[in-house]
Amino acid sequence: MHGGPPALAGNPFGRESLLERHVSKIFDAVKSAQQKRTADAANRPVAPKAERRRCPRWNSQVAVLVQGLDSEDQRFEEEACSANVSELGGLLVMDAAVVPGQVLTLTNKITQEEQKCRVAYVGGRNPHTGAVAVEFANLAPDFWRI
Repeated sequence: MHGGPPALAGNPFGRESLLERHVSKIFDAVKSAQQKRTADAANRPVAPKAERRRCPRWNSQVAVLVQGLDSEDQRFEEEACSANVSELGGLLVMDAAVVPGQVLTLTNKITQEEQKCRVAYVGGRNPHTGAVAVEFANLAPDFWRI
């Protein structure tokens, strides 16, 4: 009879090798670190998503007269309405086909104040209306009067 330690399953030499002990310790350390990281992440408060806009916007419907030149350099005028506004510009719902970079003049229908702007974005075009984002040439905190 042999008086040594009992054989380990899967180990033909009957005892745990030095390499197996080190691998086991490394595996246990990695597993422990992963569990700690997971627990730390679960307890960490989630930072609020950063606002990317330069200033706040408000949903507001303000009637404006939009003036500019069309694609054939012909003057056009259109009554439009804002969907949301800020001191830097707004989002207009309008029919005229405009392109980004195009210069327009907006006139507030209530105050008759004029403001130069440029088209920043055109989207949401359907057969009757489009969403046109405009950016004022100069800061205009009182243009919309909201």
